[in-house]
Amino acid sequence: MLKGFSLLTTGLLIAALLSGCGDAKDHRGTVQKHPGVWQKTAYGEALDITAQSLSHYEFNTYACIKVAQHALPLSDEFEVAQARLRSKEQLQLTYAGEVYPHIYDRQTSLPETCQSPLSVSADASPVQVFEYFWHAFNDYYAFFALRNMDWQAQYAHYRPQIQDEMSDDALFDVLTQMIKPLADGHVSVARTPGHPYFVMKDAPILRAARGTASYYLRYDMQLSDEQVFSELVLDSLSVSQQYLLADSIGSFPAERQEKTLLWGRTKDNVGILVINNLSQYSNDSDADEAEHLDAATVLIDSIMTELADTDGLLLDIRNNIGGDDAIALAIASRFNSSNRLAFNKQALNRAGQGVLLSQSLNAHNKAYTQPVYLLTSQLTISAGEVFAMAMMHLPHVTLLGEETSGALSDMRFFTLPNGWEISLSNEVYRDAQGTLYEQRGIQPDISVPAFSMHALESGRFESYDHALNLLGKVTTAPLSVNEFERQIATLQQQGNIPAVAVNIIHRGQSVYQKGFGQADTQGTAVDAHSRFYLGSVSKTLMGATLAHAVEQQQVDLDIPIAHYLNFSVDFPIPLTQAITLRQLITHTSGIMDFEEVYRCNYYIREDGGSLYNRVSQNPVCAEPVDIDLERFFSAYLTQSGSNYHTQNFVSRFDLTNNQAAIYTNIGSALAGYVTELASGKTLPELTQHFVFTPLAMARSEWAIAAPGDDVVQRYIHHPESQQLVPLPAYGNITYSEGSAISTAHDLGNFLIAAMQQGQFNGQQSLSANAVNAMLSPQTPVPSITVERGYFWGIDGDKIYHSGDDPGVLTQIYGDLRHQSGFVLLTNGDSGNEASAQAYDDIEQLVLQFSNSFAARTSPTP
Repeated sequence: MLKGFSLLTTGLLIAALLSGCGDAKDHRGTVQKHPGVWQKTAYGEALDITAQSLSHYEFNTYACIKVAQHALPLSDEFEVAQARLRSKEQLQLTYAGEVYPHIYDRQTSLPETCQSPLSVSADASPVQVFEYFWHAFNDYYAFFALRNMDWQAQYAHYRPQIQDEMSDDALFDVLTQMIKPLADGHVSVARTPGHPYFVMKDAPILRAARGTASYYLRYDMQLSDEQVFSELVLDSLSVSQQYLLADSIGSFPAERQEKTLLWGRTKDNVGILVINNLSQYSNDSDADEAEHLDAATVLIDSIMTELADTDGLLLDIRNNIGGDDAIALAIASRFNSSNRLAFNKQALNRAGQGVLLSQSLNAHNKAYTQPVYLLTSQLTISAGEVFAMAMMHLPHVTLLGEETSGALSDMRFFTLPNGWEISLSNEVYRDAQGTLYEQRGIQPDISVPAFSMHALESGRFESYDHALNLLGKVTTAPLSVNEFERQIATLQQQGNIPAVAVNIIHRGQSVYQKGFGQADTQGTAVDAHSRFYLGSVSKTLMGATLAHAVEQQQVDLDIPIAHYLNFSVDFPIPLTQAITLRQLITHTSGIMDFEEVYRCNYYIREDGGSLYNRVSQNPVCAEPVDIDLERFFSAYLTQSGSNYHTQNFVSRFDLTNNQAAIYTNIGSALAGYVTELASGKTLPELTQHFVFTPLAMARSEWAIAAPGDDVVQRYIHHPESQQLVPLPAYGNITYSEGSAISTAHDLGNFLIAAMQQGQFNGQQSLSANAVNAMLSPQTPVPSITVERGYFWGIDGDKIYHSGDDPGVLTQIYGDLRHQSGFVLLTNGDSGNEASAQAYDDIEQLVLQFSNSFAARTSPTP
């Protein structure tokens, strides 16, 4: 009997529904057969079913919103594929196009707050929106304790900031600040549909995207984090393809750059399957969940048939952004030979306890049972983690990489009174053994870095190579000394690069040092002791010097630099925090290089003329060049200075200091200048004491004045004839950012000590604490190298820095995990396309040669 209706009324209603039929058959729609109030416990959802309508409510203890009302029987636009009673008190509805049903408990009436529901309106007051938002999370979010959040304290802190006169921007900022500390990828708030604000647990690829977007501001390119992230994923797919035989490569969708799937096999008969999402598997843009599941099943069966005879499989879900559990289980079943429990899930929160739902992993009659390495990362999230949870207990599957994101719950969406939308996590997932992975993520069996910017540049993934080695496959083609030297000579000739010097480090020792070509116009042979200008690799020496000065309390990274300067740094907008040395060494000071000024920084030592004027034949720089460093900074940074421009600062992008890492030579040189002022010693004195002398770097110096001994000649190519033109001996005013001179041998000593916590030749030559600080992240602001130490780029276990000046292209690179690396010094010309390309190829060749030493000594798996 329908509550609130008499038997007579009920009979009249039924009669009305059946009138004109001429029979006693029940013609009610599938939903009409289950009248009453039904509530999805712990989900904040209620249905009110009458003979005429279905009303859908979202509610919490503060208020209720009627989000939809449909006339019954339902139209084709809103179909319930199935409605049945699980018991007298429980209704199960499966909506058309969805795979999993919704389960509702019978109630005697609607929740109290739904007796007078709110209407959604853009005019809803900020107070009303805030209260609804806070109560939705308070009632239904499942993981406050796990994520160390005092939600009541959030209310106490933010509620006083809410005023009915505040703008939408201000209100949105408050809501986002409230959820930010949760770092839960399933928590979001959206003003515009499809464009939510959310904060998931940080991951190297996400930091790289943010850092890269900031870096390109240096070139006036304003890219969103999302744009850069998409490009990084495409680059990652490109690297995956490099492992595959060309005629074996398949992808879906074939016609789009962005791929759901990429697959193929290596030359050693190992399959690779990259799965980037678990939602988009149908070619029909209007496909529903069930249709995507059907398409996924067909597609995966086809792929696994292609890869059935491989010796093993790399299953790459490092960049998997989630999707549907059903698709995750359908794919996982392709590797499972016996039925088993995959996981349990249940809504658990202050509002109650939902129905416990168990999901099984079905057996497949043609299951792939060769060794599988499931590659995970900190970005792997949601259904990607469900997939990992289903796969991890299969006997032939090994998880390799990083812990996953730790956000497994489905997203529970709510509409706010002003029409904005929020999502939250209200469900608890546990694997077949009852283990909870929320927040901490699923831990790999073998820990290997999953992502680095260096991997994208070098075309090799450490996780791929590690898995292939475990499968007994050769990952690095052996490169003999003779072949390496032959290729170096060829590339030198192609790029017209006169001088190259290399030092290869393996297991903390120099295993190969050699020079190639001629050091000068007299034909002096290059060797590992030939002295090269380093360009920006100089910054690594300044970083080591500064780290030691900080340790000895000669310098403080966090004292405002204004404390030391005789001129002002006039940022175009007010700063909320002072510029510090820490910001200068991490490129986060907000000072930028304005090219029209910076190019005039280079001067010819002999006559003080401008190098730019000389090589460009465009005399735009004042001559003779004033090389006084204090006057240079004052002119650039003080508002009354002759070279002061708004382009000198990040404020032109509506940013302030400590908000973006934008590589800056002038800011770096200011760090060297402040170091000298704070310590009372010159940079050459400090570096000699802290670095050069302890590491026996006898042929290294800072070229502030003309260098004492011969240095490899620097050249550029004539823009018309493309012939090499020797550059006059030149210096730059901002010497500390690029004017060091060293050799491949000396820099090898430095790199070994850097990778071995200051030890060199069995002695503690550098301070271990200073080296650890130098190679530790010094700012929370992401960099293009993911992290930034004392100038060093830190990219997981990789440390590096490059150098580029007129007639200078250099690189120092170390792999802390394997204690390997290299020094590469050249007088290549980045302004010439052929020379720049040849240098890039030489760099990759040197890396390959370096890896060859590891391949020769690696134990058999």
